[in-house]
Amino acid sequence: MKTISVREMKAHWAEVEKQVLNGETFEVLNRGKASVMIIPARPREVLAWDDHLATAVPSQGHTAEETVSADRERGW
Repeated sequence: MKTISVREMKAHWAEVEKQVLNGETFEVLNRGKASVMIIPARPREVLAWDDHLATAVPSQGHTAEETVSADRERGW
């Protein structure tokens, strides 16, 4: 992690941004005290959940369709 002042960050933002995109992190100092951290953004992970309905609710011996139907009717 690198340390940089607010003034340096403003003056050299293009270089700071390039380094952050390459995985570097910065601690930004305001009047000598840490105020914020700049860290690389990470894309959200997309979950592959093929049979979400069957695994979302414990089956208790019922099919997914029966579980949904009973829930809608408040029959459980």
